[in-house]
Parts: sequence; structure tokens; C-alpha cells
Amino acid sequence: MDDDNNFFTKLDHDESAFQNRLRNAPRDDDVPMPVAPPLFEEEEEETPLQRLIRHWMNERHAPDILPAAEHVLAGLLDHIRRQSETVQLLRSDPSSSEEEHFRIMLAQTEVERVKFVVRSYLRTRLFKIERFARYIMTNPEVQQRLSENEVDHARR
Repeated sequence: MDDDNNFFTKLDHDESAFQNRLRNAPRDDDVPMPVAPPLFEEEEEETPLQRLIRHWMNERHAPDILPAAEHVLAGLLDHIRRQSETVQLLRSDPSSSEEEHFRIMLAQTEVERVKFVVRSYLRTRLFKIERFARYIMTNPEVQQRLSENEVDHARR
């Protein structure tokens, strides 16, 4: 029985020691929280492809047609055309090594990826234009968001 009393006495002593440590512990709100690093650097300038992807995603998720990204699209189309010409020239060169051939294939794959984004962006815009052609033609504010070719398409 003395062992039982000794156990409970020791438990009471340990509990009071715990309570004293708890009372003397620093408060959580006294410790400054570490600052999380940003997920991405905002100072980095977007590439034309990143801008087109942003316009494409915004267009796909917006219920109304958004302003056309003609300047981004024109620059990317010129770049794609030049890149495709370069790839065709390099593919026709019989003296290219296996490593160069692999790099050419990577460049061609990237061109196809950019073409996919461009086509999807344009298909999304054309879908909205065809679906809301009457509304577009009666609302001059919406017509200002479209390119000349898109307005011609809406008239048909």
C-alpha cells in the first residue's frame, strides 16, 4: 500500500512540475512565424506563350467573350512559322547527328504544343462567337473585344 501512495505522491509532484513548466513556457503568439517563400517570382516577365496560355484559360472559363489577344497571337504565329521552317531545313540535312535529330524532334514537339494552344484558343473564341452571334451584332461594346475577322464571322 505504501507503494501505491508513493506512486500517487510522485504523480502529484510530476503533475505540479508539468504545470509549472506550462506556466513558465513562452506563449505561442510571442514567437514570430517564419515567412513562407513566394510560390513564384512576380518580377519574372511572362513569355508570349505563357501570356497566350493565360488568355486561353481565361477565355475558356469566362462566360462572356474576352478582348482578343491579337498582339500575342500574331507574335507567336510568326515565331511558330519561323521555327517550323528551321525545323524543316534541319530535318532535310542528311549530315545531322543522332543527337541533333533528337533536338530537332524536341523542337518540333514544342511547335506542335504551341499550335495546339493556339488552335484551342481560337476554337473557344469561335464557339462563343457562333453561339452568341446575335447578341454580339447588337452590342457594339462586345464587338470592340473582337478582331475584324471575328466580327465578319459573327455577321455570317
